Amino acid sequence: MDIPFYLPALLGTGEEEAKKLKIGVAVSGGRDSVALLHMLREGGYSLVGINVEHGIRGEESLSDSKFVEKLCERMGVPLMAYSVDAPAYAKEMGYTLEQAARALRYDIFDRILEEGKCDFIALAHHLDDQAETILMRILRGTGIRGLAGMRAVSGKYIRPLIGMSREEIDRYVREHGLEYVDDSTNGDEQYTRNFLRGEIARLKTRFPALCQAFERLSASAREAEEFIDAYVPEVTFKDGEAYIKTSDLANTAIAKRLIFKACAALGVRQDIEERHYPIILSLLDAENGKRVELTHCVNVYKQEDTLAFALRQDGNDNEEITFGVGRFERFGIAVERVDAHSLPPVLKGDGSTLYLDADKVPCGAVIRHRREGDVIAKFGGGSKSLGDFFTDKKIPARKRDDVAIIAFGNRALAVAGVDISAECKITEATLCAYRITKIR
Repeated sequence: MDIPFYLPALLGTGEEEAKKLKIGVAVSGGRDSVALLHMLREGGYSLVGINVEHGIRGEESLSDSKFVEKLCERMGVPLMAYSVDAPAYAKEMGYTLEQAARALRYDIFDRILEEGKCDFIALAHHLDDQAETILMRILRGTGIRGLAGMRAVSGKYIRPLIGMSREEIDRYVREHGLEYVDDSTNGDEQYTRNFLRGEIARLKTRFPALCQAFERLSASAREAEEFIDAYVPEVTFKDGEAYIKTSDLANTAIAKRLIFKACAALGVRQDIEERHYPIILSLLDAENGKRVELTHCVNVYKQEDTLAFALRQDGNDNEEITFGVGRFERFGIAVERVDAHSLPPVLKGDGSTLYLDADKVPCGAVIRHRREGDVIAKFGGGSKSLGDFFTDKKIPARKRDDVAIIAFGNRALAVAGVDISAECKITEATLCAYRITKIR
């Protein structure tokens, strides 16, 4: 059996250009991924294997990863191997085991692509997987987007086998004498996908072309999606939030697509379903500041003539770290110490960079989030509550708990990204300063 796809056509390149690309291949050790790895190697492409051990099946899972390691050695393909704890992540996030494993797996894939370790990642999804995915989405109440199924090319992810049936893959494996491992959980129908796989197999005994029918359905849905997309405005993304104009939500089909795009801008592409759209659109008639909570920690807020999409924060109000020089990812700021002569002539700006007189910052100052009773010294004299300060600065309530505060006791010395306290202001006598820069 010949290789059933031509990779350059899939990638939209010529043969020579395709051979220069580094293709990452997600390899679990199962027959589908083993067949894909073999086909790509036979095609003469530059490959690197990627294996993620999910911590679900104990020794069996570790054994499967060992099989992949030896398989890649035999094929002369370098391997990047990772281990994650999907059960713990599922418990932490309230996900099913399937959702947690997928989220962790794609987090690794995304990081590999971002770091430039490969140009594309090839996944072994095939025609039967497409049918399972579409049926699963139908049962969860999908719209047209869900019916479109998985695409052969999704950004840097490619699915060379998406037009190939399970039976064709089985035949390829037999003809080439390929070894593979079976995941013992594949027959456990407590998992939704496994249950649907069994039902599809039974349906195919009466309707042999079932998967091809699902593919025709998905092709029609993709055409409709592409037509709608041509009329969908852009979503504004700023400071970690996505914004949609309420005036763009008059048409239901366009509104649904905009909502999906807003969630995607936050990194959430899964589990945004038909049931969520009416909940979100109810905000159009709500008062300013009203919010709804969605899956995957997405909050949607009514903000005058826009809907704002933001991720819920899991910050600990009691968490604090000693103030000093460094990069503090948890609080989204970087702190540097600079000489006064290197200060810009004008210090006022958009707040993304703030300067404090280093000698005026008390020993024992900390970085934390806001707390009840916090106050800040005003430049005109006196002080005000931090709540009133946020109101004056027009900081939405939804953002206030995530703002980094430089504090000493209940005194806010600086509010990252906004302004500083008068008690730490730069003067002509300043010799050294702290520069506080927002990094997210």
